[in-house]
Amino acid sequence: MTPLAHGVLMDRRGFLSTLAAACVAARSTEVAAARRSSLWLAYTSFAVRLRYGRETPAAVPFDAVALAGMCTRVGSSGAQVDFGQLQPGKEAIDRAAAAYRGPGLGLEVSMPARALDSPQAYADAIATARALGATRARVALLSGRRYETFATRADWEAFATRWRETLLRMRPEFERQRFTIGIENHKDWLAPELASLLREIDSPYVGACVDFGNNLAMLEDPDETITLLAPFAVTTHVKDMGVRVTTDGFELSEVPLGQGILPLARYIDVIRAARPDARFCLEMMTRDPLLVPYRTERYWAPFEAAGREPARVRRFEERVLSRATTTLPRVSGLTPERQLALEVDNVAACVAHACDVLHLEAPDA
Repeated sequence: MTPLAHGVLMDRRGFLSTLAAACVAARSTEVAAARRSSLWLAYTSFAVRLRYGRETPAAVPFDAVALAGMCTRVGSSGAQVDFGQLQPGKEAIDRAAAAYRGPGLGLEVSMPARALDSPQAYADAIATARALGATRARVALLSGRRYETFATRADWEAFATRWRETLLRMRPEFERQRFTIGIENHKDWLAPELASLLREIDSPYVGACVDFGNNLAMLEDPDETITLLAPFAVTTHVKDMGVRVTTDGFELSEVPLGQGILPLARYIDVIRAARPDARFCLEMMTRDPLLVPYRTERYWAPFEAAGREPARVRRFEERVLSRATTTLPRVSGLTPERQLALEVDNVAACVAHACDVLHLEAPDA
């Protein structure tokens, strides 16, 4: 059984059928926004639509073309498109490229980590990116979360060593392709670790996709995250975060820009000063909060002992958790229609905040 609909539990088939109807209704009312922001949209900002497209065989997928339409609808200047949103074949790639080129939207890609495994895999991925018109990419090396994926410190170190060796081996290919990629701090690398890795790779074509909020899940002060990664910024995941204290730790959730605890304007200024050409890309995921169980033994297994020092934990609690709220937004229990509407409302609110408060207006606005 899945989410509540009109006060009663729905079975999975009923939920997806209702969601399909809601998607059709939503598409029929889409109109272009009156203003355009320079803030781009990460594909993950539409997690509800992506989930429906994956889980329902008969569904029209939320693909790269649909994401372009959403950019126009909410007033964004471009998108970070996932390779998984691309339909196979040259014609489909050409259609996707035209969907962005026509209305003057920018495009960057999110490529899978396996694209970095070999020169041929990387060359193939870059060829696809260039065919779309992209000039940079975001890559996450871990699809999960460090404190959930790795049972021991040795497991984490094996992962980190494998990627360090892979990326160093791939450096000649990075130079050959001359295509810029940003490795994300994806609840895996602490900022000092990722900064150290990027310095060792030492390539002008390998930088960071700086996520504003992810490292809160590893009890890292967000000021430290931004300060250490800003010099490497290629692209970003701009987001605001809310926290709620729990028995085992805290809940962490994306919230519309300006409604959370992060000093967004200051972080944008820091990145602009360090890397003027870095792109600001929104990741506003409408979903239930993530539990960060830092008061359990299991959570700390893949971290060095220094990460658990009482002074470090206490400093995080004082600087971050002291600003916790008593409630965070949730989608569980919402009807499919409401989930879809809330997703667009949240993204549109973020884009409006970017224009009105953060002064991220498009140059032609």
